[in-house]
Amino acid sequence: MNLDTRSRNTTGAELGGTSSTPELDGMPPPPPKPTKAPHPPGFKATHYSEADILAAGWITKWLADRKQTQSWLATKCRTSSSTVNQVLKLKYPSPPTELLAAMTAVLQLEDERASDGTPGYVEGSVHKLAQVVCDRTRKHANFGVLVGVVGVGKTRALREIQSRRPQTLLVEANPHMTAGTLLIELLEQLHVVVPNGLDRKFQSLVKVLQGTNYLLIVDEAENMSALALHYLRRIRDKAGIGVVLSGTQKLHLLIRPENGQFDQIRSRVSMWPETIQSITRDDMDEMARMALADAPGLEASADGRGAEVPDDVLDALWAYSAGSARVLMESLVPALRDYGYGRGAINAELVDAVASKVLFMQKRGATGARR
Repeated sequence: MNLDTRSRNTTGAELGGTSSTPELDGMPPPPPKPTKAPHPPGFKATHYSEADILAAGWITKWLADRKQTQSWLATKCRTSSSTVNQVLKLKYPSPPTELLAAMTAVLQLEDERASDGTPGYVEGSVHKLAQVVCDRTRKHANFGVLVGVVGVGKTRALREIQSRRPQTLLVEANPHMTAGTLLIELLEQLHVVVPNGLDRKFQSLVKVLQGTNYLLIVDEAENMSALALHYLRRIRDKAGIGVVLSGTQKLHLLIRPENGQFDQIRSRVSMWPETIQSITRDDMDEMARMALADAPGLEASADGRGAEVPDDVLDALWAYSAGSARVLMESLVPALRDYGYGRGAINAELVDAVASKVLFMQKRGATGARR
């Protein structure tokens, strides 16, 4: 097949499709033209429309129902707490319509993430295992460990879990992350003023977390400094919350040895599944069906989840991805979308051409077929 990569300049659409914003707890967003809105006692502002007043009331109720603060909303909207306070109390000196619209959009997105997860996301074997580790670790307030080879989708699964579960903190560790950097990030996620001094930061964090049902997840935990890992142990001990450490085989080698440097962490681990070596063939099939839902020549699946992808196409994708969700979703599928769409129906020959001529992959053998 002659495949000229210069023939298209597209960058590839976002995978997974889009979703409309759902109604929030049964209440639609503030209507643009209400007939009447309740005015608070002493209300005098004439630059607040009826829609603005309703929006402010809806936002105030949303924050109260979900026990979120105005400071939290200000951070999400990238504005000041005083601005949010003035707007919601109907005391902002200028027309507040744009600010209220921005606040409403943020809260709608929060509800959409909490209720539906990410549109097009596949809850495969890695997600399910990560969910079990997180749930049990939260319940027993101990340590959990999730280890997998690179590219199987650990980080993606943990982000999805964090977005759906209230009181879940997720830190994606940077190389050589220090204890101070860890504590600052956690305090900022909790919208707590960061004090000076390492011990004061630690005490402030423990005070906020004590008596809660929070779960703390640290991804790429093998990148943290030894002192930061020990601080995680003390956070778990003094705050009484669960801590999940996720990473590659390096994390396993770091913590597993008995009588090693991190033996105090190892002894507190209540769940440590076997290392995840790859996604399953079923995982890959479902991911491919969802990602190629708009591919030319493919019909929608009967269950409404993506497209009916021919077996030989799935065999080819499985052979090239070699059990890696990253290779499938960040290399093969985008390349197919950019250089394969517009050349007729997706077939195994097209997958081979894109893999070899666009991604410079070695030609697959006959090992791709499902057994």
